[in-house]
Amino acid sequence: MLKQLRKLGIKSVRQEYGNALSAAIQEMKQLESLNIGAITKDEILDLDLASAPSRLRVLNLKCRLTKLPNWIPNLQYLVKLRLGLSNFKDDPLDSLNTLPNLLRLNLWDDAFSGERLHFKKGGFPKLKELDLTRLNRLSSISIDEEALVDLEHFRFRNNPQLKVLPHDLQNLKNLQFLGFAEMPVELVDSIDPEKGGTCRWIINHIPLVQIRQNVGSKFHDYMLHRIPTKIKV
Repeated sequence: MLKQLRKLGIKSVRQEYGNALSAAIQEMKQLESLNIGAITKDEILDLDLASAPSRLRVLNLKCRLTKLPNWIPNLQYLVKLRLGLSNFKDDPLDSLNTLPNLLRLNLWDDAFSGERLHFKKGGFPKLKELDLTRLNRLSSISIDEEALVDLEHFRFRNNPQLKVLPHDLQNLKNLQFLGFAEMPVELVDSIDPEKGGTCRWIINHIPLVQIRQNVGSKFHDYMLHRIPTKIKV
């Protein structure tokens, strides 16, 4: 019966069950959606599958990993990938950027523990949405020309070391929305015309640029501020 599953979600997984879980997933040839969460943020899971379900379209991993599993870049039908707590020391984009049908990528809660991400030429050919959230050491991003050519939505949230607006955002010609939430004041001031806006020229081609900043201790205590650009929606 389990071999016919199309959707599997499992949380609070302990390290000692990683191998057994991997073996079971390998047998689920019809699986299209997989969601795995570890019992704690420091629990390391070994998800080394000899062969992953080839029909996977949605993958959400919230667990510490020693490295990016080799089977993930081979998922030809994957459209949504969410990685959290992974703590990759090497840039995972090198392995992920050839996923042919990926539409949405979310790296969050120290999925990457390095300082620089590099989106290379030709990478992520169909990606529409990109979210970078709570990557605590991330301080710079580079985007080659002809990278992320179809990207429409780009969101940054609570990346405390990303204090300088990535100049390569100007390479994203099809970007429709750029969002910043709980970002360093240095970055926010550099695009806000009321605070000087010395880097606003980088994002002038984007129809909607929005800043969300907390103004209180509660979740709903925030302020939304739209940055005017040359292109109007």
